[in-house]
Order: sequence, then structure tokens, then C-alpha cells
Amino acid sequence: MFYRPQDKTILLVIVCVSSLFSLLSFALWPVFLIDLRYLWSLSNIEIGLISGTYFLGYVLATPILVGFTDKFDAKWIFLTGCLVAFLGNVGFVFFVNDFWTALLFWTLVGAGLAGTYMPGLQILNARLNDYDRISAVPWYTSCFGLGTGVSYFVMGLMLSSFDHRFAAVLSSLALLVSISLIFLFVKSNPVEVKLGDRIRHPLDLRPVFKKRKSMSYILAYGAHTYELFAFRSWSVALFFFIASSNSKAIPIQTITVTVSIIMLTGMIASVLGANLAQKYNRHHIIASVGLCTFLIAILSVILINNVLPLVFFILWFYNFFIMLDSGALTAGAVESSDPENRGAVLAVHSMIGFTGGALGGPLIGGIVDLMGGENSLIAWQFALITMGCGSLIVFIIQFKFRFEKN
Repeated sequence: MFYRPQDKTILLVIVCVSSLFSLLSFALWPVFLIDLRYLWSLSNIEIGLISGTYFLGYVLATPILVGFTDKFDAKWIFLTGCLVAFLGNVGFVFFVNDFWTALLFWTLVGAGLAGTYMPGLQILNARLNDYDRISAVPWYTSCFGLGTGVSYFVMGLMLSSFDHRFAAVLSSLALLVSISLIFLFVKSNPVEVKLGDRIRHPLDLRPVFKKRKSMSYILAYGAHTYELFAFRSWSVALFFFIASSNSKAIPIQTITVTVSIIMLTGMIASVLGANLAQKYNRHHIIASVGLCTFLIAILSVILINNVLPLVFFILWFYNFFIMLDSGALTAGAVESSDPENRGAVLAVHSMIGFTGGALGGPLIGGIVDLMGGENSLIAWQFALITMGCGSLIVFIIQFKFRFEKN
């Protein structure tokens, strides 16, 4: 007989660990693009399009995979998402050899994320009370930052000795581990529909757009995710340029490890920001973080041509502030939703959020090409200020709602 946890802490750990394994492939493309851009003769716009299509796959799959969690146990949606991502990674092993095949299978990997990220949160939502749910959200969402950081670290280590196919094999095995953990150790929890309730079709997301409170977090999340994934998609290439412009022969593996450390510290920021937002006025905290992050982006533009340790520190600081409002925005969306429509709220939250993520990569790639290419200082300065505009939008939206109660 398999052990199925009843303790809330054990449940949270199992779901978080499963999420970490499912995210191992996240940095496969951002890291290996350093080699594949030359092997496949890709432009920066094409690189950005492949980066963005990951989030496009997420957005296209979200209405189905997340929306259906209001009607079906999120456990089975999570397992479906893992299988979709597994197929995408298998495609990278056997079929990917140019721009178009990379575009196709990276989209599939992104679609798999739609079935694991928010459905993982729904596994917790359905099994925890209101207090435990709000407390668990920042820990779970921060695991996204932890998972992406681990992914950058592992992919960076493999870059020196293996190709992208081996990395995809390892990611596929990690997904099988994730499937095993959820299938064996999370008890099924069929969704109950109360008699007399008006039954909403799982794909009918219109009620969410009428909830002004929820939409204030959702729209801000879109701007936040645009900036977050624009930075993550281009961070390895950016740090490679910074090292080269300082005439430092830094191995690419050292750069990827540096990026992974920067990403890992984002977990602390996400939990810290969510706790501050829960304790004080949520809109006020998120607005303040948004404004500070935008100012730090401007500071990074000014200092990007300075000594290497200072540049790395300011970019670490920038990523830390980007992550400060991540958990707070998602917790706000959960807190402002009705239990029967929570899956729909999270579906719209994810769709709009990751639409921003899908736009970030191609937009930054286009700007880098337009302003002189990946070896141009002014190109990266324009790229950073364009990223920072995401936090400026977060500030504007949340400032408008700052006097409303949590």
C-alpha cells in the first residue's frame, strides 16, 4: 500500500519536490542556445522566438489544463502535464535539429508546464484550509524560482561535456520522477459540485474578467512575468557579453553557475515579498516593489559597463527585486477568488501572465538585433530598460488599488 500524506507539511513538500523535478528542462534552451545559435545559424530574433514559444505553449494549454481543475482532480491534470512535457523533451532527443523543430518541441515543453505549475497549486488548494492555503502559496510559487535556478545549474554543468540531447534525456527522467511522486503519494480528491450551484463550463473564463479585484493582480502578473522571463531567457547571453566586454576569459560553465545562484536567491525574495504582502496592504507592498525594481533596472543600465563584481551584484539585486512580488501577486489572485472558480482565476492568471513571458524573449531579441547585436553595449542597455518597464506597469496598476483592503 502506498503512503498518502494527510499532514499538510508533508503534502506541501511532496508537491514542491515534484514541481522541482518537472522544471529541470526549463534552462535547456537558454543555456544550450550559446552553442546551438552557431550550429543552426540562428538570428537573435529566432532565438527570442524559440524562447517565447515556450510560454506560448503554456498560454495555449492553460485554458484546458488549468481551467479543468475546477471540475477534475488537479492530481490527474498534473500527471497529464508531465506527460506532455516528457514528449517535448523526447522530441529534443530524437528530432530537433533546426529552428522549426526546436520551435515545435519547445512549445510542447511549455505546454507541459501549464499542466504542472498552477495545477500543482490547485492540488494544495483542494487539500488545505484557507489559512494553510495562503501560507503555502508563497512556498510553492518560490519553488518555481528554485527549480529554474537548479535547472540553470545542472544545464550549465552539462554544457561542457554533453550536448542538448543528453540534457533532454536527463530532463525526461526527472519528469518520470515527478510523475511517480504525485501518482504514488498524493491521495485522489474528486472535485465536489454542490447541488443547486450553477454549473460553469470549465472553458468559460468570462466570470473572472468581471472580478475587478482578481484582475488587478492578474494584469500586474502579466507585466511581472514579461520582465521575469525576458531577464531569464537572456541572462546567460547578457552575462557572457558582460564578461567579454571586461576582457575576462570566464568559462561559460562559470557564467551558468553564477546565473543559477542568482535565480536560486529569488526563492527567498518570493517568500519574503509574499509574507510582507500578507501582513500589510498587499497593493501597497507590490506597488512599492514595482517602483523600486524599475529604478534598479535603470541603475543596472548605468552601471553595466563598470567593474565585473559590481555589475554582477547589481544584476543579482535586480533579479531579487523582480522576484519580490511574484508570490504576492499569485497569492492575491488566489485570495480574491471564489472556491468554485479558483481554477478559472488561476487559468486567466497564467494565460495573461505567461503571455507576457511569451512576449519578453522575442521583444528583447528584436531590440538586441536592432540596436547593434549581442556584442553591443547600447543594445543591452536598451534591453535592460525595456525589461524594467514591466515593473513600472506593475507599479501603475497596484498604485491605483493601494487603498483597497486585502
